[in-house]
Amino acid sequence: MKPLGKCVLPPGLAKGDVVAVCAPASWMPGGVDAAVVARLEAAGFRVRLAPSCTRHEGFFAMPDAERAEELLGLFADDGVKAILCARGGYGAARILSALDFDFIARHPKLVVGFSDITALHVALAERAGLAVVHGPMAATLTAEKSTPETWEAFLAGLADPWRTGDLAAPFGGKLETVAGGTAEGKLAGGNLSVLASLAGTPWALRGDGAVLLLEEVGEKSYRIDRMLWQLEASGLFDRIAGVVFGEFTACGADEGDEPTEAVLAAWAKRIGRPAVKGLPAGHGKDNLFLPLGVPVRLDATAGRLER
Repeated sequence: MKPLGKCVLPPGLAKGDVVAVCAPASWMPGGVDAAVVARLEAAGFRVRLAPSCTRHEGFFAMPDAERAEELLGLFADDGVKAILCARGGYGAARILSALDFDFIARHPKLVVGFSDITALHVALAERAGLAVVHGPMAATLTAEKSTPETWEAFLAGLADPWRTGDLAAPFGGKLETVAGGTAEGKLAGGNLSVLASLAGTPWALRGDGAVLLLEEVGEKSYRIDRMLWQLEASGLFDRIAGVVFGEFTACGADEGDEPTEAVLAAWAKRIGRPAVKGLPAGHGKDNLFLPLGVPVRLDATAGRLER
């Protein structure tokens, strides 16, 4: 495993560069929306749709071995400057054992996605030392599923992915304090249910000294509590420096149960680290182009997350 101190920053894109779209997890019903391709091309990029964008094999776009081979091929292709995941769903973790992370480290490029892509992000950051991007995917970059601010932040991020300053600035900046204090460390994490599913496996997030990002969609409060307990039991919360709660979209409680916000507040207190909520990252229409694997500073008292 690569040392956690290593951090490779893939270069940003220029007009005319190739953005490859692939589906390393679930299949893409109907394929990639032509309007998304047109938006990217209008912004000056060339778009290449990998075969996985039109394939369907059970839950997945293609069998595990083929998805891994396709992804490695995109890293190997010097003509591809960024890999945009088509969607999440389920299945990214299944290809991790077939990836050559030493090879990937020698061929760095932007990898953008979220949700189930969290499994791939964790492995790329901790095994290859590669900075990655928690951000919109082809399935969410339509005008109906994202805001204009999301699209503008996405384009700005492609050009300058490792910008410094207030990371939440494209959406107004200030976050809400859950537990005060400051923390510094690499930003890591992503989707809560995926992180919980990795716990106890060789692919679990180590997160030593990390500022932990958590987001979720469509889960009941008791299930969120259970997943947070699983991460605690795995030892992750003993290793992190701070917590950033992103979007918990369409998450709620059964009648009489604790609401999601109360569950998160209780866990922030239990974890005992600086924590904020309200970062627009996850399954909402507002979705930051957010660098993972890079050092950040969290001032939870002031409600700021800065690189």
